[in-house]
Amino acid sequence: MSKTFEVLESNVRSYCRSFPDVFTRAKGSVLFTRSGEKYIDFFAGAGALNYGHNNDFIKQRLIDYLQSDGISHGLDMYTSAKETFLQTFSDKILKPRGLDYKLQFCGPTGTNAVEAALKLARKAKGRTGIFAFIGAFHGMSLGSLAATSSLYHREAGGSPRRA
Repeated sequence: MSKTFEVLESNVRSYCRSFPDVFTRAKGSVLFTRSGEKYIDFFAGAGALNYGHNNDFIKQRLIDYLQSDGISHGLDMYTSAKETFLQTFSDKILKPRGLDYKLQFCGPTGTNAVEAALKLARKAKGRTGIFAFIGAFHGMSLGSLAATSSLYHREAGGSPRRA
């Protein structure tokens, strides 16, 4: 394995320590390494991108969007892509079920979703205490680490031990 990661990447990392190889490509549910090994991707994009890798239909739609100079990152700004998504989601998911919900776009990672859930729970209940399941990994942001029971992950992120 390349020493680049050991020399240049922060020690605040997790999953990569379990795999002594470099992943170079992916298709569907399979990841391929530099040394030629194949792994089934059980991360599924860690829940954020669970359509598999390089799905031909999705890939072509992304290429078409990029070639049209579509906005690739707009934070929480109004964009035509977000408008299309919101309307389609409402028409196909919310309205048929009689749901009067609003959506929140919290970011591309699980820890972004956990942070959004922590904020929402605190705002809705007016309390600061949060219950979390023991044994679950919630992410590497400080809020997510506060809800993570793993001492290994908490210390890797600079969070103190629990009392």
